[in-house]
Amino acid sequence: MKYSKEPHPSENSQPVIHRAPWIVTGSRSDHIAGQGIVADGALVVAGDRIKAVGKYREIVKGFAGCHTLEHENRILSPPLINSHCHLELSYLDLAAKAGDGTYRGDPTVWIRHLLREKAILPIDTKASEEIMLARAREALQFMNAEGVAFVGDIGNSLASRSIGHEQDTGVLFLLELLGLTAESETRTLARLEEVSGAQGPFVACTAHAPYSTTPEIIRKIKYRADLQGHVFSIHTAESKQEIEFLQTGTGDFKKFLQERGAWDGTFAIPGKSSVQYLESLGVLNERTICVHAVHVDQGEIEILARTNTKVCLCPGSNRFLGVGKAPVTEFLDRGILPALGTDSNASNPVLSMWREMCLLREDHPGLEPETVFAMATRGGAEAWGISGEIGRLDPGKKAQVLAVGCDDIQIKSRKEVFEFVTTVGESVQVQWLG
Repeated sequence: MKYSKEPHPSENSQPVIHRAPWIVTGSRSDHIAGQGIVADGALVVAGDRIKAVGKYREIVKGFAGCHTLEHENRILSPPLINSHCHLELSYLDLAAKAGDGTYRGDPTVWIRHLLREKAILPIDTKASEEIMLARAREALQFMNAEGVAFVGDIGNSLASRSIGHEQDTGVLFLLELLGLTAESETRTLARLEEVSGAQGPFVACTAHAPYSTTPEIIRKIKYRADLQGHVFSIHTAESKQEIEFLQTGTGDFKKFLQERGAWDGTFAIPGKSSVQYLESLGVLNERTICVHAVHVDQGEIEILARTNTKVCLCPGSNRFLGVGKAPVTEFLDRGILPALGTDSNASNPVLSMWREMCLLREDHPGLEPETVFAMATRGGAEAWGISGEIGRLDPGKKAQVLAVGCDDIQIKSRKEVFEFVTTVGESVQVQWLG
């Protein structure tokens, strides 16, 4: 499955040189000094592709006669990638209604609240579906205005497949399936068959979480995802309650499942933590994204590294729900560059990737700003298998480039560039190049 976006002008159009005081390439090539930043840089664009990037004085020699556009007081950078969102929940605006500190680390309280809100405003008519789609597209357009080129979107409604249609930000939608009882497993596997493409359009699917989905469902969805070549994204180790349930079969999640009639005793408690359990099911590889990954130990991080499994962090959602902070430094030490995601308006009041970078730095003051920005760009592209197209400003990649305004601050060094882009937050001023 390939990422696509609105077409740009013809590949054969005249090259244009874009000059800026700073260009964040995201690359670490020997011919570009400064760890992925070019001072007094130039980016050459022809049609929808980047042709060259480097020092302005060198670029003009190779592209003599080409028009130069000056971007004063601007930083040119790769676009951002939101690697985990539930756009269809935007119409509920639950996080804004609930406020900070409501859930105090107990996800079952939040899930109850979410289910009540969904029952009050069900997506069961054409009119309600249109409301959901309109609010979801508003959220997507807000992201686009902030420089987000791609969203990995997870939803429970087939109607949500159309959220990204004719939108400037690319969306890859995965239908989320779950079920922990024998009866719900049968229904879910039947639904999986319905969207297999045999009798209608193929729909890419994924599983919700280890605590809500039987091993048979998880395995079958993952097998199907690998067969079709798309990402398998699953909520993993988000809360202590999840780990307690998987290891002991007790706690808040057990009570919640019983309360909801979602427990019949057929699910065999694995006696393992989330990552260990997923490994035992054989579903961890380079096309799996473990979302949240807050409560993982060193051994599980080793498993993720060994299997080349991707990780997506959602610091805003984690802070709102109070479930803890992911071990980012430990991931990086094992060569795992996490992606970043906002999650949904049900657990995050602001779907801003610039804010996510700020929150991550607040939670982990020792992180290098350059690494944080790489998570929001290259990390997401690698996680979703689109790094051949976007994620860095390399020759041959799509010419999706941000011009980030820095009028009110004088940036004098490469270090200050990354400091600025990872702390500017929601006050950011962004334009798309061209």
